[in-house]
Amino acid sequence: MNILPIQAVAFSPAIGGIECHTILKTTSGILIKKAHEEAKYKDYIGKFKKPDIGMLVVMKGIAEKEFHQIIHNKNTIMIGDTWHDKESAHTFGIPFMHAQEIHSLKST
Repeated sequence: MNILPIQAVAFSPAIGGIECHTILKTTSGILIKKAHEEAKYKDYIGKFKKPDIGMLVVMKGIAEKEFHQIIHNKNTIMIGDTWHDKESAHTFGIPFMHAQEIHSLKST
């Protein structure tokens, strides 16, 4: 993350979408949190795997709290390669672009 222009990442390593971990690049270093342990996300336990939207809700919270940015359908896009990704984006209300389209743009 120190080399790439990535500021935050959320991922769900557990079967069943019961966990959501975040990695956040801050001015003092890398901060790792277990979002599923935060009270505000308790209703999303079991919904951190796509096509559910738990991880997107966590990323929205990070964007607002850490970067003072509001995520909405005009400034956010989800790039993915499965129907799970597309369904998550649709349910969350943001546009979706298939990863293959990105690869096609890159080669032109």
